[in-house]
Amino acid sequence: MALLKIGRVSFDADLVAFDKDGTLIDFEFMWGRMAVAWVERLTSDEALRQALYHSLGYDAEKGRTRPQSPLTSTTVGQLETIVAATLYQHGVPWPDAQARARSVFRETAANLPLTDLVCPVGDIAGLMTHLKAADVRVAIITADRRFETEEALLILGIAHLVDLIVCGDDGVPAKPAPDALLATCERLGVAPARTIMVGDTVTDLLMARNAGAGLGVAVLTGTGDQALLGAHADVVLPSIDEIVLEES
Repeated sequence: MALLKIGRVSFDADLVAFDKDGTLIDFEFMWGRMAVAWVERLTSDEALRQALYHSLGYDAEKGRTRPQSPLTSTTVGQLETIVAATLYQHGVPWPDAQARARSVFRETAANLPLTDLVCPVGDIAGLMTHLKAADVRVAIITADRRFETEEALLILGIAHLVDLIVCGDDGVPAKPAPDALLATCERLGVAPARTIMVGDTVTDLLMARNAGAGLGVAVLTGTGDQALLGAHADVVLPSIDEIVLEES
């Protein structure tokens, strides 16, 4: 166990579980760019473009993702289905809509490699190194796919510091269900009450609460603001850089 200072709160922790996108890496730099690439590759029709952006939850004029939209919390597979459904609603036959969405998602992944999309939003390696030195376990719980998640952790240079990853394609019920966090605690032999969950969305915080986590911590590096996240978090921080070990 280790006494951590989380903003103005002190907490004895055995495990810190982090969301990935918006918590550890810049959400808009990755997913905003992906959303624009999907839509612009799919159509030049303005009405359909706006419908696709709306369905995904991206404000193209402001260049911002809307909080609590599909883009912030669903899997890539679900986003692909949302895009296909929007195409179908605009007159594209369903088999063609599925094929177009699948093709564009694959094309975008090939043309926008993760090395060009992953941008850290804090001293991730420093924080995790200090946690590991204090015998605190570290986990990542994300809606993203395992392949991309593992690659992102390698790009960030933190793969060796993470004890467990739970991803959106692992077959575990998605946030805000407690299953992913409870499974993480069970596999690492840590009680939920000794666990801190750090995330940038309401679904992260609801998962923490539903699982009985000791502390639900929101960071403002994603799409949510103080008012939205503060209603569900025990602590709201500007970024993960506000999480430090207490000096003995």
